[in-house]
Amino acid sequence: MFKHHYLYWQWLRRDVAGRYRGSVLGLLWPILQPLTQIAVFTLIFYEFMQMRWPNTGSNGDAMDYGLNVFAGLAVFNFFAEVLARAPSAILSQPNLVTKVRFPLLLLPAVTVGSALVHIAVGSVSLILLAALFRHASWVMLWLPVFLLPLILYGLALALLLASLGIYLRDIGQVMPALTNMLMFLTPIFYPATAVPVYLKPWFELNPIGWGAQALRSLLLEASLPSLNALCLHAVASILLLLLGRYVFLRLEKGFADVL
Repeated sequence: MFKHHYLYWQWLRRDVAGRYRGSVLGLLWPILQPLTQIAVFTLIFYEFMQMRWPNTGSNGDAMDYGLNVFAGLAVFNFFAEVLARAPSAILSQPNLVTKVRFPLLLLPAVTVGSALVHIAVGSVSLILLAALFRHASWVMLWLPVFLLPLILYGLALALLLASLGIYLRDIGQVMPALTNMLMFLTPIFYPATAVPVYLKPWFELNPIGWGAQALRSLLLEASLPSLNALCLHAVASILLLLLGRYVFLRLEKGFADVL
C-alpha cells in the first residue's frame, strides 16, 4: 500500500473535501459536532446525574467534566465513523472493482484516514485548552505513540468490515446499533473507576476505552499511561491488522463476481 501513497493522499483529500463540499460551515463541523455532544452530555450526566471525575475531586466543575468527555468522544467518534463507513467502502465504488484496476486496499484505508480528523481535532483542541487552563507537560510528546495502536485497530476493522460487507450486506445495518451500544459500554461519560470490579478486565480490553483514558492521562492529567497496556494493545492491534489484511486479500478475488 505504501507504493500507492500519492494515490492514497489524493483519494483522501477528495473524500474529506467531498464530505463538506457545499456546507456553509465546512471543516468547522468536526469541531461543532463534538462540542454539541459535550454540552448535552454534560447537562445530563454532570448536572442531572451528578457525575464527577476522580482527578477533579468532588467539587470538579463542568469544564473539567466536559474536557474528560471531549477526550473520550475524540476516540469514540473515530471508531464510530470507521464502523459506520467501512462496510460500504467497497460497495460504494463498484466501478473501481469491475471496470478498472485499482488497489482496493486503499479504500478502507481512506475511511480510516478521514475518520482520524476526529482524533486530530480533539487532540489539538485539548492541547490548546490544557495550555490555557492547566500546565502543559512533556508527556504530551508521547501522544503519537499511543495513537498508533488506535490507528492500527481502525485499519484492521476497516479491512474486515469492508471485505465482509460485500458478502454480508446486513453488517451495514448492524453497525448503528452496535455503535450506540459501544457508546455506553465505554467509559466516555463516566470514569473507568465507576465500572464494577468484576467487569473491569473486559472493559480494559476495549481499545476505545483504553484510548480515551490514554488521551486523558497525556493531555489533561499530565501523566504517562501504563506502558504495559500500550504494549498489549500494540501487539493486539498488529495481530488484528494482519488478520484483517489476510481476510481482505482472500475475499478480494470474489468482489467483482458479487458486485
